[in-house]
Formats: sequence, structure tokens, C-alpha cells
Amino acid sequence: MINIFKDQYFIEHYETGFVETGIFLPNDLIEEIKQHYQTVEEGRNDFPKFFVSNEHLAYVEGEEVGDLFVQSPDVATEMVKNLYDMSYSKAVYREQVFLKRVCQHLLDNGFQKFFKTRYLLVGYDMYLRSKHGQMAAGIHSDLPNFHHFYETENDLTLYIPLIDLNEKNGGRLSVLPQKKLKIPSHLFLNLLLDFFSKNSSYLDDAGYINPEKISSELMDEFVQTKSFKDLLVCYKMLTDLAKSQYADDFVRPDERRGKVLLWNNKDFHAADTWNNSEQDREVYIIRLFPLYDVNIKLKSKLHGNLFNNHLFDFETGEIVQFDDPVDVSQLTKQDKLAL
Repeated sequence: MINIFKDQYFIEHYETGFVETGIFLPNDLIEEIKQHYQTVEEGRNDFPKFFVSNEHLAYVEGEEVGDLFVQSPDVATEMVKNLYDMSYSKAVYREQVFLKRVCQHLLDNGFQKFFKTRYLLVGYDMYLRSKHGQMAAGIHSDLPNFHHFYETENDLTLYIPLIDLNEKNGGRLSVLPQKKLKIPSHLFLNLLLDFFSKNSSYLDDAGYINPEKISSELMDEFVQTKSFKDLLVCYKMLTDLAKSQYADDFVRPDERRGKVLLWNNKDFHAADTWNNSEQDREVYIIRLFPLYDVNIKLKSKLHGNLFNNHLFDFETGEIVQFDDPVDVSQLTKQDKLAL
């Protein structure tokens, strides 16, 4: 993060777990987002991919649970469905209807002042809805997803409540600052690079790993490597520490309606049960990714739709939209971060 944020904001993030941008979405845009997602059918469109491609997450809870997920997929599917049912009535990934407008509003209100790096990839957006009594999540870290491929331990999240999250309503986010406990950086990308770059059949003409050439069988081989299993052991140890030793060190940001919070969802975090019986908890989220000097191409589709095709350019002050995923091989070396 030290090469992503300007120094004062790096310190703020390191010590509190987030950066308070002070930027609010205008009320008419908030209402437009809410009305749009009201029309979307209830459900969780990330669920099938989340389970099929992320059995490894179960190992973070323990080897026995992980083995159960692999050996008994029907049981595992029901377990994950029940977990989702307890958390969200609606989880909608990659609509992208408001993504560019929200990003432009941020730039119009000085968003670029926070960053040292020139670029941030704008990968995809999410809408999360919880009903009365639903608990959003216990203490956890959102580990890199296989089916998104390029996620890292230094991703950033734009987190925008569409309703006040406070003591009365509940649903409040809490984050464990990195000064207390930190997930190791860059390990996931390094493991992908090491495993797939050795075979030229997985590379494009520029020598970049092409995720479109990586089959599910190949990813299964990657999951079975000792280096990846060692990483999961590390994740599990850190998760256990966060739950057992640091539960009292989580910090709550100020989460008013429309206020834009900036944080790293790979840090340990949790959310309260939603208490308001008259209104649902609604949150709009955009995932941002630092671009590293690493020969890994961006994936083009998420759940059958284009993503990874918007880019913050903080030098020009623009949000640039592309017809295809951002071609990271065309960005100059000095404008990408060292891995």
C-alpha cells in the first residue's frame, strides 16, 4: 500500500484500516442506484462461480471442512447457500450501469489526491442487500478469487452505503488495521506467475499469461501445489489470530448514506446484523486493482460479461473506458508497480 497511497493516506489506512474520502454521492444518483437494483431479481449471481472455483476458501476454516467441500460437493453447495442466505438477500456482481458515473463523480471531487500510483484498474461493481435480522459477515478476509484471476492482497474497495449504517440500524462495517495484523502482499500473483509462466502454451504473443487459456483442470492442478497449500495454511493462521487475539481492535468508520469509504477488503473485517425492520441494508461497492509490472493478462469476462475495462488515470484525471479489458502490456513499466 505504501506505493499506492500518498504518504499521509498510507498512514491513515495503516493505522485505521480505511481512508475517509469525505466524498458523498449526490442524492439523485443514490436514488437512481437504489431504484435500478430494486428491479433486479433477488438472488446472488456470484454464488455458482464463487463455490465452484473457490473450494479453497473452505480450507481457511479448517482442513476437515475443506475436504468435505471437495469430497461432497452437494453438501458443500447447501452449506454455502445457507451461509449466503444468512447474509444477503441480493448480491449482484458486474452490472456496471453506474460504475463510470460514480468514478467520474469521485474525480470531479478530488479523488486523485489520495494516490501515488498513476493507475488503478476499475474491475467490477457489486450491490449487496440484507434484510432485517441478516448478519452481513463475521470476521474474515476476502481472499483472492480464482475466477477473477488478477485479484491481489492489495486491492482497494470503494464502499458506499445507500442507507445510514449506524448503531440503531446496524449493518456497520468494522476493519482490523494493518498495523495490528496484515495479510502478506503479492503472494497470490507470484504463485500464479511461477506456476503458469513456465509453459508457453499459456502465454500470449507478448509473453503474458492469458487466463483465457487456463482451464478449470489447470486451476485444479494449481490448487494442489504445495506452495498454494502453504499459503492457505498462512491465511488460516492469520484468520485464527484475527478472531482470537484481535477481536477488540477492529475500528468502525463513519458510514453515512452516500459517503464513499476507501479500504482494502483483503484486510480482516466484519459487519453487524441489520436491525432495521422497515428498510433493507443496501451497499454499492466498486473493486479497484493496482496494476503491477507482472506478465499476467487481465481476464475479460465475469459471469459471461465484460469487466476489467475501466481505468483510473490519475495523471490525466480521467476515467477511461475500453472496449476490451485494459491491456496492461501497453502500459509503460514506470507506470506499473513493482511486484
